[in-house]
Amino acid sequence: MQWSMAAPRTLFRVACAILCAFGAVAPIGCTSGSNARDPAETAGIYADRADDARQQGRASLAARQYEQAALAASDADDPTAQIDHLLDAAECWLLDGKPSVAAVNVERAERVQSRLPPSSSRERHARMRLATVQGDLAFVAGDRRAARRSWEEALSRALGRDRDPLVLRQSLLAEREGDTTRARNWSRQATDPRSPLLAELRRMLGVPVTAAPTARAPAPVAAPAPAPSKPVAVPTPPVLPRSAWGARRMRANIDRMTPIWRITVHHSGTRLSGSSTRVAADAIKGFQRQHQDEEGWADIGYHFLIDPSGRIWEGRPVAYQGAHAGSPELNVGNLGVALIGDFTVQQPTASQKKALADLLSSLCAKYRVERKHVYTHQEVGAKYTDCPGPALQRVVEAWRRGTLKI
Repeated sequence: MQWSMAAPRTLFRVACAILCAFGAVAPIGCTSGSNARDPAETAGIYADRADDARQQGRASLAARQYEQAALAASDADDPTAQIDHLLDAAECWLLDGKPSVAAVNVERAERVQSRLPPSSSRERHARMRLATVQGDLAFVAGDRRAARRSWEEALSRALGRDRDPLVLRQSLLAEREGDTTRARNWSRQATDPRSPLLAELRRMLGVPVTAAPTARAPAPVAAPAPAPSKPVAVPTPPVLPRSAWGARRMRANIDRMTPIWRITVHHSGTRLSGSSTRVAADAIKGFQRQHQDEEGWADIGYHFLIDPSGRIWEGRPVAYQGAHAGSPELNVGNLGVALIGDFTVQQPTASQKKALADLLSSLCAKYRVERKHVYTHQEVGAKYTDCPGPALQRVVEAWRRGTLKI
């Protein structure tokens, strides 16, 4: 029989009404009286209670509280929070040794996920979490191949600290398979390899703590590394320097760029009043002024900008981490490229598309960035955004597929 959200929600409201009617302490979610809570607030209260129960090791109680938080998030029309709470509940049911109950919550989360905007950051996050818990279910069921496949899919969508739980899962998988070297290599990729999360993951996945070896095994002799393949030469398009638009000096609150492994494409959300070099330069100088004076950033947020005539301008020097993806963690190793225009209401010019394709190809070759690691802002952002607009979104997707026509 198909699961219905209506029945448990109705029972919950009836229980609230009975408690309120008899003068009991009103449970969260009671809708009568002047002190009725907003559904989003109710969801937050249940989630806080669930977090506390989870930390205390009371997994079944935490699971039920997360399920109530998911019901309240549904009332608040917040599918992202609803998915998170359902999957938190699934993890707690796994901790409680009830994978079949966990699977019900995963199926419910999958149905809610279909309501999210396609290719949005919210959908990316939901797919990442779904793949993670689906991998957990496969691992507990003994299907390590399916677990690895799901966790690898989740890793391809995870950013920043979202990667830690996944690399720790991969480490436990390698440990279960007896590959201690691979387990150690995965563990080293975590921000905190000794995170308390690891102990919880062991309990959830049924991986016991292995005894430390009594003697240190001899270090394996490393095979000689193969000679690096020679990168394909890609012409570098001309880039106008910072001096061409009269850049201010950078401020001190800036970080050095770490190894570059991804690129994010944006739009400025503004339209130029003309096509001359001076009009574009003034606009870029205005972006820098806004970013420094209003946002408090060290410099203009983007590393490159492309105007409607196809001119490529240097923004923040590549030697320094940008301020464009939405958080310091998302900016790590991330080059920011912005096209000047508002592509929610207009199309990129042919010159812009060609300049973007040339620049992305050049940057990918220079820094050995894979095409699949060239994102748009809405794909990588911590919060939902329309940037870079549907018109430019289609251009980037076509470039990634190698089907962009200019």
